[in-house]
Amino acid sequence: MLALGSITLVFGVAVLAWPAATLRLLGVLLGGWLIATGVLRIIRAFGGTQGAQQLFDRVLSGGLGIVLVVGGVACISSAATGVVALAVILGLAWLLSGVAELLFGLFSRGSGRVWLIALGVASIGVGLLFVAWPDISPRTLVLLTGITALILGAGEVTVAWQQRDRPA
Repeated sequence: MLALGSITLVFGVAVLAWPAATLRLLGVLLGGWLIATGVLRIIRAFGGTQGAQQLFDRVLSGGLGIVLVVGGVACISSAATGVVALAVILGLAWLLSGVAELLFGLFSRGSGRVWLIALGVASIGVGLLFVAWPDISPRTLVLLTGITALILGAGEVTVAWQQRDRPA
């Protein structure tokens, strides 16, 4: 979770640092972020202990990881060269990540539960916004992407710090 949050924060800073960037650069940054977070989710799917709940978490994390990697490759390979395509891919990534975080939160215990649920709901809301408003202007797409990544990345880092003190 700390790695996911850190990568998301760096992605948000990079997008906001170059707000006048072309869509191609945003597509490459978005693709790199999707691939990195997808790979981390796939790695997460192979860790942990056994059990029915852990199996559900693993399948959910691994499946989401695969979808994120495929979306990242699509962005980098120029399959998504327009604002509409980038907005839809980004919206679906936020939406799917939000559903996963919400489910992780609903089935977890401890103080991180509230944060996971809040992150999930926020991510779903942003994902729905991007999917419902695909003809967004390039400038607005860049700004919303950067701000959202900063907020959600900070939330993921917060959850990770809270969970590190949790007994195993």
